[in-house]
Amino acid sequence: MSTKNCRKFKGDIENYLKKSRSNFESTIDGVFSDLNFKTWLCKANIIKREGYHAAHILFILLMLPLLRSKTVHGFCKKHWQNWSLAQKDTLYRFQQNDKYRWRSFMTKISQQILHAVELENIPQEDRCVVVDDTVLAKRGKKMQNVSYVYDHNAGRTVLGYCIATLGLLIPHGFYPLDFAFRFSSSRNAESPEAIGDCRKSSGQRSYEAKHHTKLELALMMIRRAVANNLMPGYVLFDSWYAWPQFIQAIRKIDESIHVICRLKDSNVRYEYKGDHYKLSELYNKVKHQLKKDYKTGLLLTRVQIGVAGSNEKMVIVLAKGYTEPEVEPIKGKKKQKASKWAAFLSTHTRLHSATIIRKYAQRWPVEVCFKECKQQLGLGKEQSNDFNAQVFSITASFLRYNILNYLNKFENYASKGELFEYIADQSAVLTYAQRLWDFFREMLGVSIAAIFKLFSIEDDISTYVETVNESLQAYLPIRGCET
Repeated sequence: MSTKNCRKFKGDIENYLKKSRSNFESTIDGVFSDLNFKTWLCKANIIKREGYHAAHILFILLMLPLLRSKTVHGFCKKHWQNWSLAQKDTLYRFQQNDKYRWRSFMTKISQQILHAVELENIPQEDRCVVVDDTVLAKRGKKMQNVSYVYDHNAGRTVLGYCIATLGLLIPHGFYPLDFAFRFSSSRNAESPEAIGDCRKSSGQRSYEAKHHTKLELALMMIRRAVANNLMPGYVLFDSWYAWPQFIQAIRKIDESIHVICRLKDSNVRYEYKGDHYKLSELYNKVKHQLKKDYKTGLLLTRVQIGVAGSNEKMVIVLAKGYTEPEVEPIKGKKKQKASKWAAFLSTHTRLHSATIIRKYAQRWPVEVCFKECKQQLGLGKEQSNDFNAQVFSITASFLRYNILNYLNKFENYASKGELFEYIADQSAVLTYAQRLWDFFREMLGVSIAAIFKLFSIEDDISTYVETVNESLQAYLPIRGCET
């Protein structure tokens, strides 16, 4: 498949949210009601014994990027009393609670969304699970469990977190379902290690992040997805995960689940016509068989191979001229030489070569998801040193992405990106209106005080100001959330 004309991608969120014309506050609040957020919060043990309801706090925190507030402190500093009177300590405690089971909650909400888009009516072969990882760079050396990880996009080692992510791709869009941390053994001396109680959700995350590899974490997420009746037809991943043991482990979960991935030239040997070859040796042996495929515009050939430890036959498609698309170039990154050829493996041997490459290309939405979540939905922007707050922040970013997918499905937009911009623009208007009203309220207070002083009236000024405020409340553009 030729991708030379597809290097600049317009992300779904970037394109979608400008087309929405409904009130952003009531729209998101309606999603909370449709997806039964309160019910699933309670079942995930996300409960507040006193003060504000957990759904109210979650609503405020999910709305922060849409309100152009990067942090909780920034939200509280704007004095949005009509939204919530909760102070920043209340919001911080909610983020840092180690008893809240955010993985369970995210799974249930994802199931609700997938049920709403009628996943059960989508054929299994049209459901693709995508496995990939991304690095969230951090500057705080005192953050819990932060370590030095290699960022393939930046081409260097950075301080931060590495998260392996599992997403479901269906014709309606891409939905992040689960994620897991992976801690590196290379740590900063100032970074505290906080594993926590393994019986609690956060402790389980940190324990598995320290004691399991990314391959094991990815396999655990796939098994959880299958256990929750999200049976995929294909599992897609790039060359980093393309190890025979990982592929065979996926096939053992269920025979109806096939693997399509890109391969890298490593020490892995593949059996072809009785002999064993490394990938580069196999390419050199069959490259004379390359023929032009008019569906993809590439030179293709395919061979049937076997791998050690498995009796199952697989197919490797060798392609010349294939190029990976890019979200956007990174300044300062060392340019790598473009590969002259590429190899793709499929456990479904009956697929056409062009179909295998096209199926593999369907994993690209996960890269777009990472880009949009980082740029617009707050992924990796949490500044707290507490590891539980980092878990919540990533969960919230993926929840925002899934909610936008949900809105996109039922509002019939061609893409998701423009709705975000419109919602953010609406929040800017409301922010200005709130500040304008605060100014007039202060001016009203000063005016009443001057009148009382002129006529020597001794009375409480605040009572009169609040009476005017309540009288005009119905006419203000901000009414607060029903949640």
